[in-house]
Amino acid sequence: MPMKRSSFLKKLSFLTATPLFINNDLLATPNVSAVGNHARASSFWNLFSNNYQSNLRLWKHNTAKNPVIPAGTKLWKKYWTANPAIISFQEQTLVYYRGNGITPTNPDRHDRLAVAGIKKISADHIELRELTDNYIVDVGEKGSFDSNDVLDPAAVVFNDKVFLYYSAIGAGKDSVGLAISNDGIHFEKYGKVFTGRAPSVAISDGKIYMIYQNDSGEGYKGFYLSMSTDGIHFEPINEAPVLSGAAAGWDKYVATARIYKEHDEFLMIYGGSPDLNDQPDYFGIAKSKDLITWEKHPGNPIFGIGAKGEEDGGAIWFPALIDINSHYVMLYEGSRGRYAWELSSQICMSSIKKS
Repeated sequence: MPMKRSSFLKKLSFLTATPLFINNDLLATPNVSAVGNHARASSFWNLFSNNYQSNLRLWKHNTAKNPVIPAGTKLWKKYWTANPAIISFQEQTLVYYRGNGITPTNPDRHDRLAVAGIKKISADHIELRELTDNYIVDVGEKGSFDSNDVLDPAAVVFNDKVFLYYSAIGAGKDSVGLAISNDGIHFEKYGKVFTGRAPSVAISDGKIYMIYQNDSGEGYKGFYLSMSTDGIHFEPINEAPVLSGAAAGWDKYVATARIYKEHDEFLMIYGGSPDLNDQPDYFGIAKSKDLITWEKHPGNPIFGIGAKGEEDGGAIWFPALIDINSHYVMLYEGSRGRYAWELSSQICMSSIKKS
């Protein structure tokens, strides 16, 4: 099976997986805005000390209720759910994700993209509503660039539309594809954008900036940055990665970054592993003023896998952060095991208190 994976500047207007501010701890209709623009926002970076062990203990894994988006409820997501990405659009809080399964007309397993709406959320509870009975982006025709799998969604609001980027597996090298929607639910494919994987996107000064991965030949060891004026044609900002894995340590291999804006800085939450490519044990954070030069937190990693045997006890990917007053809630892909055994990707939830 293919390997899975897999957000410059000032006055950023919207970010994929931007930490969203939800006005009360539990709302029937979430009132959402970007946390960096809200007067009551606290600093996620400053929650953490220089001691990684203490930082890991700050989180509450939602063990009893995980997974919060389970696999197996429909044929097209029979086996896995994964890769959450969150945006606010047309007074809805939308969660894009992938499902791995089959369909009545195609018995082969494929990754496809789906969407749900957040109806209620608290530190230990989330209620989602299905916005469609089916997936929203399917694999392409045989021989196309995305004929095998579409996964790793990254959504951004651009020109009053949702631009949904995704990793595309099919003919040729792994690439980033694009689908566009007027309502955030019904999408039309544009096609291949460029070679790369695991996109995360942001808008600044009317341009789209994209963080993404490329395989170095020895696995994923860094994140790259490109820019587009139309959301379709991208140019690299740097040839070298803007953030790289360490020579040794918990983040020798890095994967699946998400970018957040908080106050006057950008935060990146990213997965890392000391020994396995694209199978993170931990999440760490880094901060930047310009999305090019990054400083890693001295207390990294700040989040780790759950207990062995739990739904997130083997590996974790794609952290999507939400601010709900007293806590930050994080949705992410978790698995009981790894590629070698018991890969069981489903979307999980954890939370951390602000005080």
